[in-house]
Amino acid sequence: MTPTVRLAPLVAALPGARIRPTPSGVRLDVDGLDADALVGAVGRLDLRLGAITGTPSLGSNETEIVYHFVGPDGFVDVATATRNGAIASLAPFLRPASWAEREIHDLFAVDFVGHPDPSPLMRPEGFEVGMMRAPMCAARRLPPHTRSE
Repeated sequence: MTPTVRLAPLVAALPGARIRPTPSGVRLDVDGLDADALVGAVGRLDLRLGAITGTPSLGSNETEIVYHFVGPDGFVDVATATRNGAIASLAPFLRPASWAEREIHDLFAVDFVGHPDPSPLMRPEGFEVGMMRAPMCAARRLPPHTRSE
């Protein structure tokens, strides 16, 4: 069975998901993530959460969130974006999500709705929630580096 066929239940659980191959597995791009459907599908497919990444979007208060799962056939990335700066938390269902969600909240001010412990994780005293959103967006606006010969 090919990885794409094996992932059919995950694609079915995430309406509108667009699937594409990556060098190490597959990526599903999803508009409007249904956390319950995602958690149920990854559990049935024996996928384990390995990491979560957040990248602020230029020109908006939204953040791309990518859930990186590890499975028997390789890696499965599920990418979505916040809506109005918020997204449903996976932490009540997947314990490994807790730490990463708290970190992304501290750095980029993403509200993970339903998180069981949204207390600051790594913010030094005096730093505000979302302390890295502006610097990351500013860095992404710089022209690409060109090497002088």
